[in-house]
Amino acid sequence: MALFKRAEQAGPLVTGLVVGVATLALAPILLPTLARVGRPVVKAAIKGAILAYQTGRETLAELAEVAEDLLAEARAELAREEEAERAVQAAAAGARATGTDG
Repeated sequence: MALFKRAEQAGPLVTGLVVGVATLALAPILLPTLARVGRPVVKAAIKGAILAYQTGRETLAELAEVAEDLLAEARAELAREEEAERAVQAAAAGARATGTDG
């Protein structure tokens, strides 16, 4: 009993030592089992990450294509608006040169 009371007083240090010793004792039994069970889990996680990466790349490529299309459309609209503005200014300048209104 005195040993348990001293262990309780020592607290986390003794607990840590007990866990460490138990881990070392059980490691030869647990490691092969964990390797057998863990390998498929890790492989599935890697496959999921690869699929997520590929899906992300495809989505990003589609998004870039949409953005490029919008940019091209906006530039085309600006060019048409500038051309229309130049035509109005040229017509106004021509009317002033000839002395006619509108």
